[in-house]
Amino acid sequence: MLNLILACILAAILGFAAHRASICTVRAVAEFTHSGTGWMFASIVKSALWVFAITIPAFLLLPQTTTGLAGWQLTFTAMFGGLLFGIGAGINGACAYATMARMVDGEIGMVLTVVGFVAGVLIFVLLIGSGTLTRPAPAPSHIPGLMFVAPYVVAVLLMLVLYEFVRIWRSRAAGATLRSLVCAPAYRLSTAALLMGVAGGLIFLVFGSAGYTTTFQQVIEAHAGTRPMPVYGRWFVVGAVLFGMFASTLQRGSFRIDWRPRWSWLRNIVGGILMGLGCALLPGGNDALILYGIPGLSPHALPAYAALLLGIFVALLTMRVVFSVEMRVACRNDMYIADASADLTTREKT
Repeated sequence: MLNLILACILAAILGFAAHRASICTVRAVAEFTHSGTGWMFASIVKSALWVFAITIPAFLLLPQTTTGLAGWQLTFTAMFGGLLFGIGAGINGACAYATMARMVDGEIGMVLTVVGFVAGVLIFVLLIGSGTLTRPAPAPSHIPGLMFVAPYVVAVLLMLVLYEFVRIWRSRAAGATLRSLVCAPAYRLSTAALLMGVAGGLIFLVFGSAGYTTTFQQVIEAHAGTRPMPVYGRWFVVGAVLFGMFASTLQRGSFRIDWRPRWSWLRNIVGGILMGLGCALLPGGNDALILYGIPGLSPHALPAYAALLLGIFVALLTMRVVFSVEMRVACRNDMYIADASADLTTREKT
């Protein structure tokens, strides 16, 4: 019970930080293709490194804890699932993190993405039932086999962690108090990466893998009668992530219900369907890959995440070339500035 309470507190911090910094893999790709910078993607990489910095020393001190680590096999299905999830996220204009963050901000389009996600998982259930697909198979993590290099990895990580922590602290605004930093309307990307990585790493140690896309997928399949319900603890951890995001939007005063129907809602539904199907094929969304799959050295994680990035790129490029819609993202000095979807035809005319 104490572990669950701690995991929920950490999950709320993770959700709060992700919302305040607007962390999103789709935005990361859009920033690189539109602005030519990589602030957002660097923060995502840092999040995974912070998880490593928390978990690897623990595994080194307690080697027996690595024996139960498992991931998923690297298969063509997993790669295709990553590609599908990325295409769906690109069409939707938001990854798993941003979908939930924008939903708690009041965007009805993101609610429709979740509806589409449900449909995508149900399509997976039908394909499994017809024998067209087989379920992803578990595989041992690579961590136990690489523990002989753990002392060197820990030494490098500790130096990086010390440097990053000092850099973040020394570069804070002059005269800033702890309260003003916590309540700042927008977090620096590096700060959010630190909070998300440390929280994710500690959750991994005290509770285990708790990706909310995989939890949601299991809930849907349980209602379809093909899998048991996830353990109650995972419900609380996922709820704590959403609570953290909702607390952020309330404290910042950014909650606005956007209920006006628009054609982009069709993109949200289609994107959600592809994200749900891709999540089931992987299994997992970008949240599970970044915070648990890659730091847990699951065989499928890095290649599947690369396929996910490719899928986002393909979707954004297709929308630009075929539909004349471009997602423009700007980040400056470790801060997310803004993004917008622009109709290129209209813009060129004006």
